[in-house]
Amino acid sequence: MENTKSLWKLIGQLKKQKKLEVAVFYEEVPIKGVIEISEVDDSLEQIIWKADKKIIPVLKETRHIYFELDGEVFVLTVIAYDDFEIATSFPSLALDRKLNRSYVRVKVPESSPITALINGTSFFVDDISEAGLGIVTTQEYLKNIEEGKEYDITLNICKDNVNLKGIVVYKRKVGNNLYRIGIKFTDVKERDRNKIARYIFERQREIAKKIAMFKS
Repeated sequence: MENTKSLWKLIGQLKKQKKLEVAVFYEEVPIKGVIEISEVDDSLEQIIWKADKKIIPVLKETRHIYFELDGEVFVLTVIAYDDFEIATSFPSLALDRKLNRSYVRVKVPESSPITALINGTSFFVDDISEAGLGIVTTQEYLKNIEEGKEYDITLNICKDNVNLKGIVVYKRKVGNNLYRIGIKFTDVKERDRNKIARYIFERQREIAKKIAMFKS
């Protein structure tokens, strides 16, 4: 939050609203639910929520709950939870506006990687949608990739090559010597777009099966 006054204004809105539509993301796929305020602990800066059983299983894998209010996307960090209640931090502005995505994005598993050949360098794809992809790499590989520049890209998806063009929309530090590259597709043939869409659909099915296993 920008300042303490804005934070307490937001807390006041949440207290008044009580119920909140939220989403948690498992391997970039959103799981939606509704949580309700039980208690606000001002001294510890924590909120206790009545849990939604739909999102509880996913909290085994992620500690972030997203919600939108007045056009802004916020994130709650989960401190502890059980089958009935969730304790979170006070909300903060989300750096990744996941709730406003126009396309479904899926995480690419390490066991079945997708590679992207860009300007002579091969990268492992971190996640992909029909509109673009994300790459996480080290600083030494950034020198061949310029922000704002369009590149010819060859994706290898399930041993099948997909050729397209994409523009680098950002390069962002995400960890110790780790950087994330965001690429938006600019020119994709219909048959290749269908290959990407089919991959995303199959990954969604795999992820749904994993979530169902968490519930059992």
